[in-house]
Amino acid sequence: MKALLTLLTLTISLNSPATEWLTYYVYFETEYIQGTWTRADLLEESHGKYLAAEAYEDLFGSGDDQLVDKLISRLKSKKPDLYNWTYDLAFRGYTVIITTKKQVENMATVRNEITATLVFNHFKAVTFHSGNSSETWTGNDLTVPYFDLVTRQQSTKTVTEPVKSDRPAEPAEKKNPWGIWLAGSIILNLGLAGFLITKKNKPGA
Repeated sequence: MKALLTLLTLTISLNSPATEWLTYYVYFETEYIQGTWTRADLLEESHGKYLAAEAYEDLFGSGDDQLVDKLISRLKSKKPDLYNWTYDLAFRGYTVIITTKKQVENMATVRNEITATLVFNHFKAVTFHSGNSSETWTGNDLTVPYFDLVTRQQSTKTVTEPVKSDRPAEPAEKKNPWGIWLAGSIILNLGLAGFLITKKNKPGA
């Protein structure tokens, strides 16, 4: 009986999809309010709009469709009027294919938000099918900057210098005096041994 229960438990566990807690970020378009930016020129080009990030944590299985559905549902809960449409999902490698079932208003914002959210969470590109049109977007196609605010630990200058750390510098590696003494001793002994062997082999020695 115990063997049967063990076999049944093992069978159920093998057929159950693996789940894990995942921290992910959802990007939504908003407008600049206040803060120090590393690239103020990008903000000017986008007329004050940028993609802000919000962190979430949920339990996911191994299917990509579950992750994509959750990411889009987070955007919908953030902006229900903008995401009041249904869609079909498909995948081609790491590209997500989204086919909308009706005309989407403010498609530029939707593309920016969905592309940033999916590309910065595991995927490489998003293909949008809407009516007779089809476009594929990557992170390089975003038309507004994504979260680029300077933190307190960073310099406010837009330079390429490495960020200074508050941690003390590591002490320089000290040379080992015992190693130097041992090497010198070996060389001296080899020289003395060679001298004695040479002297012993000389005639009349």
